[in-house]
Amino acid sequence: MKAIAVVLCGLVLLCSPGVVLAQGEGMSDEGTKTPLGVEARSGKLVFESADKEFQWWIDSRIQIDGAMYFENKNAMSNGTIMRRATLALKSILWKDWQAEIDMDFGDAVLDARDIWIRYNFRDVNLALQVGNFKEPFGLERLNSSRLLTFLERSTVTNAIALGRRMGFAARYWTDYGQVTLGVFGHELGTKVDKGTLDEGFSTNARLTLAPVNNKRETIHLGLAASYKTPDVTPDLAPNTIEINTRTETYVNDLKALHSGDITDVNYYTRIGGELGGVYGPLYVQGEVMATQVKRWYGKPSANFAGGYGTISYMLTGESRVYYVDEGEFGPVDKPASPWGALEVAARYSILSLNDLDAGIRGGKCNQMMFGINWYPNMNFKIQLNFSSVKLDDNATSKGRLNPGDSYSFMQMRFQASL
Repeated sequence: MKAIAVVLCGLVLLCSPGVVLAQGEGMSDEGTKTPLGVEARSGKLVFESADKEFQWWIDSRIQIDGAMYFENKNAMSNGTIMRRATLALKSILWKDWQAEIDMDFGDAVLDARDIWIRYNFRDVNLALQVGNFKEPFGLERLNSSRLLTFLERSTVTNAIALGRRMGFAARYWTDYGQVTLGVFGHELGTKVDKGTLDEGFSTNARLTLAPVNNKRETIHLGLAASYKTPDVTPDLAPNTIEINTRTETYVNDLKALHSGDITDVNYYTRIGGELGGVYGPLYVQGEVMATQVKRWYGKPSANFAGGYGTISYMLTGESRVYYVDEGEFGPVDKPASPWGALEVAARYSILSLNDLDAGIRGGKCNQMMFGINWYPNMNFKIQLNFSSVKLDDNATSKGRLNPGDSYSFMQMRFQASL
């Protein structure tokens, strides 16, 4: 909690009237104090110098979730959670440097999120980044949680795209697409054995293209690939991995899809394909992902795959923006109506963690998700989801659940972006 206190103190000082860049140790009296203007931009509080050399802004969110499960073969816990409660400070310093610190203390557990430093070569559209941030793999994974069409990402995204890790990445972009290359290590917060074993690592590449990118009209194509060695943690034996995921809900913590321990792993590769588009109020997005686990001692490789398809429509006519330099879709436009914007959406997803030739029975899931989202304004969103889940006989969470379960659930989220 000390980290939260430090950030809060900094924000309080920053919000004081007459904010300036204060003289620090080693600074001279000349040219060290820069007055900052303060204004709200799209609901965000932004501090900026007149020459735009310095910017600070707060980007935080609250997500309060509740869910009810219509059980079949396995008991599932209804309830509520504080899904996320984040506090982030982002900055541009000396025009070309950027830094961010983002902490999550949802459910009263401190979690380090984005903590990184970046330098932008603006003349050549090149950015170098180091710290803790998301691997360049998966369109849905890279999208901010505040922009998700549904409460949770798809099963295949949660199982195969790994998310935030310590690493270094370089990104180059044009008006028609971007390419990102990166090298990553462990996930912050995990127990990594730093005694005698080398840390696992991954290499990543992601290429996206936007052959059409106009206001209210975008086509997105993407391809990502990764090579990864096993993480070294005390919870698993050396050269051992496990792949597991929830069924697109977080209030109930059961991970029905679970590969179990995959031993004697040399390395594993991942590949993903992306397709997305905006046409006025219509939005479509889909991905396919696969991973192949290569093993020592002549043991057979394990292969897993899945995908999803999403379609949504803004009943009130708004559209989405697209960031070609990041290869990502952004937020919904400012509501056209004084009472807000309304969106309906559907997603179908499938994931198999079964490979009978390799002796792995992690389960298969087919899932349908429906949602309705209300945006009262650009800072608040209320979401309601209904989902139907069908699991095969191998989806038992390593034997903890009854096999062949089929069930449904409703979940709701109240979100505020500060």
